[in-house]
Amino acid sequence: MPNQSEACRALIRAIEAIAPHFLIHIPDSTVAPVLEHFSAHPSIASFPVAREEEAVGVAAGIQLTGKRAVLLMQDTGLGNSLTALTTFSQAYHVPTLLIVVRRGGPGEINAAVHHLSDGVPGILQAAGIATFELSLAASAELWPRTIERAFHHAQVSHRPVVVLVDLKE
Repeated sequence: MPNQSEACRALIRAIEAIAPHFLIHIPDSTVAPVLEHFSAHPSIASFPVAREEEAVGVAAGIQLTGKRAVLLMQDTGLGNSLTALTTFSQAYHVPTLLIVVRRGGPGEINAAVHHLSDGVPGILQAAGIATFELSLAASAELWPRTIERAFHHAQVSHRPVVVLVDLKE
């Protein structure tokens, strides 16, 4: 069972294993070690966007050029991206991998995030978006395999796929 720091390192290994050309993210202090690592990565270009739906559009454009992109965002922003995911990526069969960091739950100090965060798995299911889950209860070795499986599923299904990542200890 990894701690948050080990989980971030496992997340880095997982992203490197699928070798995307681009990592598109919304700035997030929870995964700061991951973002810092990729900001200086020699072969994976990493850049922030202002909004989650913008990330979906940029990633779709990248995918349509034959290159690979991965999105990294918080689950609280998933609501912003839902229309883009369902009416573009899903409808036009654009493989899109989203690594979505969970918020909410016990210990969350920001009361505003609980309502949406708690419902994210059900929202994704209702939208027909395939979902994988990782938490600190999973072994560090499972993280790269799960993310690779999710990436492969997005590629073969030509649909968006979400990996929900819970980094809360």
